Amino acid sequence: MSSEPTPTREAEQQRVAHPHAEQQAGARPDAAAPDPEVAPTPPPSAVRARGLVLTGTRGPVYGPVDLDLPTGALTVVQGPQGAGRSSLLLTLAGRMVPDRGTELTVLGEDLPRRRSVVQRRAAVAGFAGVDELDDSVTVGDVVRERFAWLSPWYRWTGRVSQERFADLAGPVFGERPLPRVQTVIWDLDEVDAMLLRVTLALAQEPDLLVVDDVDQVHDSGRRQTVWTRLEALAAAGTTVIASVASLDEVARMRWWAAPEVVNLATGPHAVPAA
Repeated sequence: MSSEPTPTREAEQQRVAHPHAEQQAGARPDAAAPDPEVAPTPPPSAVRARGLVLTGTRGPVYGPVDLDLPTGALTVVQGPQGAGRSSLLLTLAGRMVPDRGTELTVLGEDLPRRRSVVQRRAAVAGFAGVDELDDSVTVGDVVRERFAWLSPWYRWTGRVSQERFADLAGPVFGERPLPRVQTVIWDLDEVDAMLLRVTLALAQEPDLLVVDDVDQVHDSGRRQTVWTRLEALAAAGTTVIASVASLDEVARMRWWAAPEVVNLATGPHAVPAA
């Protein structure tokens, strides 16, 4: 299925650094050892939704949907065109407001009441019209623009060196060779372009990453690389929710551990999921 070698899980996790994972590992060096007779408390859900619905000017967009998505894991949202995948993910990232009367909690924050907090803690990648790359500029240009956007207005953002780009992109690309900062976006292949968009999103150091339309990488073998890297990011502590149109995508890909799956079979143009 894949023409590219898949690195071992240990190697991938060693290359992925996440500030929150490091905090969890080193925050309490003197903490007491857990009681083996006491069952560990499961982590809180990253997303909990009941009767989640969005209605647009032309009618239903998605829903009703019930969700219980775990923290620090990869969730794959499978749904055909018109099922409202993009709108659902933007809702979970605090960028769209669902209908009144729905119950939605993301990262422990009630939505839409705490939208601004969720927007700071959730990053988006792969969305048409949201984070699309300008084909005429270089990798260094888009990274510099991202750094400038995230910095205080008074702080100068200089040219991005290859070393600085490697620090940012290394955890996303893993063992895959990094593009040079002088590379024009037009010259990137689909995998590198998608991973670059994920890299730019992670510059925000989010707790939640939502990635839309992974099948922008058309070849299933090369798409496996993207899924492997998203799985590595989740293993390092970032909750990842990614969408794809194919309803059998999870069955056709290889995984270290089976991801959570949401089959979105709602919306005006959707067909029932198998």
